[in-house]
Amino acid sequence: MEHQLIKIETASELIPLFDMGLSGCFSEGKAIPSISVSNPPVKKFEKTKSKNNVVFDKVRYSLLQQASIFEGLSEEVLQHLLFNSVVHSVPQGEEIIRQGDEVEFLYFIIEGSVKICRSSPNGREAPISMLKAGDTFMESAIFMEGFSPVRGLALKSSKLLLIPVNIIRQQVLRGGPLGSNILRIVTQHYKNAMQQIDCIMTKTPIDRLGYYFLMQRMEQAPDALTVELPSPKSMIANYLGMKPETLSRSLKKMKTMGIDMSCKRITLRESYALCRFCDQDIAFSCPRHGTPECSSPYTCENE
Repeated sequence: MEHQLIKIETASELIPLFDMGLSGCFSEGKAIPSISVSNPPVKKFEKTKSKNNVVFDKVRYSLLQQASIFEGLSEEVLQHLLFNSVVHSVPQGEEIIRQGDEVEFLYFIIEGSVKICRSSPNGREAPISMLKAGDTFMESAIFMEGFSPVRGLALKSSKLLLIPVNIIRQQVLRGGPLGSNILRIVTQHYKNAMQQIDCIMTKTPIDRLGYYFLMQRMEQAPDALTVELPSPKSMIANYLGMKPETLSRSLKKMKTMGIDMSCKRITLRESYALCRFCDQDIAFSCPRHGTPECSSPYTCENE
């Protein structure tokens, strides 16, 4: 595998050199200084080769600025982080970080998706979260100065931005929004983990599945009748702590509720089909919450 140093110019001078975002594209006629990686990766990344003069195009750079971890950062701070980071491509199924590994990077998902879980010595797995492009992981471990309490695996071929933890710590100590961004992300991960535990321990299989579908809908488009799912059925079943055959039985029951699933997509026959799975956490993010529409036959049970 090869890592790429990220070289960028000021946002106003960036030229979209390639259509596909990050790739092995070289700038022509650009005087870009040679900048080495601070605290270069070791262990499994030590044989990595870097390519000079790789830049972000305008579109991808703009999307990067909108990510939660980089929200509110000045261009100077963002470029400092990028100058000291590497891009790492991971094939589907590869382990990104093992449980017990020393944490050397904060991982930002540029493309693809990643599963975070814990594993027992006998091989049993407890899923914690499934992350998508724009998400980060290993934020809390940065300040624990220890080893990773979880493992991360690529659910599909992914591209990751690896930001050295020493660069993150240095920037947080200087003040600015990066520290509060990380705190907000860690808090959201904690909330999601609590919801995941509650879902597996207290909900029936069909309630788990309905709650998961509703969460995906709220994240994408609360009024949409079609919702794209980030993973295939087998991975969703694993994440929800159920066997594939249990998932299949639950999907059959959902058809009678006006909810159909095909491939990696669910289709609702009417807008309120998932409302029966609502709870207080989701209700406050729903545009119908507190309106007359929320008093439909499928209104939230906890309201």
